[in-house]
Amino acid sequence: MAMQVGSGGLRADINVTPLVDVMLVLLIIFMVVTPMLQRGKGVELPVVNQPEKQSDEGKDIIVSVEFVRRGGGFDYNVYVGDTLVDPNSLRTRLQDELRKDPAKEIYLKGDRKLTYGSVRKVMEICHEAGFTQVKLATEELKTSKG
Repeated sequence: MAMQVGSGGLRADINVTPLVDVMLVLLIIFMVVTPMLQRGKGVELPVVNQPEKQSDEGKDIIVSVEFVRRGGGFDYNVYVGDTLVDPNSLRTRLQDELRKDPAKEIYLKGDRKLTYGSVRKVMEICHEAGFTQVKLATEELKTSKG
């Protein structure tokens, strides 16, 4: 706080240092927490121009299909949340989840390097487990303006 001594009397200025300190701490907290908000296995999602926005309430099931190079070809791994699941046991795992809470929805995150057929196999397993709707996760195309 600054004071002017003399004929003008007292003059008070606002000290912004505490405000700047608080804002920097909040910025650091958000930078650390934001990457942890991603649910499921991290995969490179397909890019679209205008994706439909969905609210994520945290109770939905995230099934991720990850691209994996094996030998001279490729294969894929399937995850429920962050847990690696054998594709043969995926149906029973999803049926168990659906029995626990029939209101749960399923989000399918397919790696953009995979073929449509690979992701479709996992989608069919989700339908066979009893989910009538499978939502596909995508990323928004970032265009540079300038």
